[in-house]
Amino acid sequence: MSRRNSIADLDDDDLFEEGETPDHSPPHIPAVPEQAVIAQGRPRPALRLADLPEPEDVDASGPLSAEEEDLYNLCMRGVQEFKTAWWVLGKSMANMNSRHLYRKTHPTFEAWVKDTLGKSRATAYEEMTAYVVGELVSARADKAFEENSNEMSARADTPSISKKAASALNPVTQDYGAEVSVAVIETIQDATGKKVPVKTLTGIVQQLPRKAEEELTPEELTTRAHNLAAQSGQNTTDSHGNNRDSSTLVGLRHAVTRLKEAHRALAPAKVKQALDEAPDETTRLLADAKELAIEVTNRINRSSPA
Repeated sequence: MSRRNSIADLDDDDLFEEGETPDHSPPHIPAVPEQAVIAQGRPRPALRLADLPEPEDVDASGPLSAEEEDLYNLCMRGVQEFKTAWWVLGKSMANMNSRHLYRKTHPTFEAWVKDTLGKSRATAYEEMTAYVVGELVSARADKAFEENSNEMSARADTPSISKKAASALNPVTQDYGAEVSVAVIETIQDATGKKVPVKTLTGIVQQLPRKAEEELTPEELTTRAHNLAAQSGQNTTDSHGNNRDSSTLVGLRHAVTRLKEAHRALAPAKVKQALDEAPDETTRLLADAKELAIEVTNRINRSSPA
């Protein structure tokens, strides 16, 4: 997959070359290079701060002029490069670590990432796990870009994901891969009808079982994420109209969802098949299920209002 962006750090000092002098173009809007057609697979040079004019309040209205269109496209290019910078950095760190390239200057990856980027080892590994989701989303943006030639404005609505959102999906990415993580966040957005805050996304992902605890198919995982998202989006209020959708209530909804899933798993046909395959183990599991069901019923009866 082609990568057009190569920003590894957005510190201002790193965006200027040594000895560089400012561009003395017209006072308000500097000359913008013509939109050159970039051959497919050829990286576009990263945008520099010197390529952009100083922001200035102007009394403007109506359609953009040709000069303003050029500046608009240039600014959109900067926005897109900023969006993709974090996963380019993540992939760069992953290569430095996996290929032991850090050995050129440092004895360990931890020392390299601390001295070079000011990051802890834990943060670096979190971002290295998350970058694959950003890269996958970026591939869709690349496709849209190539289909629209070099019209940067066409990229305004292409897919993107923040570093925090991708990091929140790390447990899913580690267990099932980036494709499933993207499917999970898409089904969450479908369930809520909007992009969910990172805090909400984190809460939903934390309620999904890890693969070591309960291995699900990708379809089962996304269905469960959809149900949790739909439940978290419900507006539960008390008699005074105050929201009382606490983490305890979210946990209760999750428990009820799991009970529904268990009820479906205990379908007679499935139980009969299990009895045929492993009668002793299945009988023991059914006894445990019956005991738990009785305990759950007793708890509900004790907790229910009179």
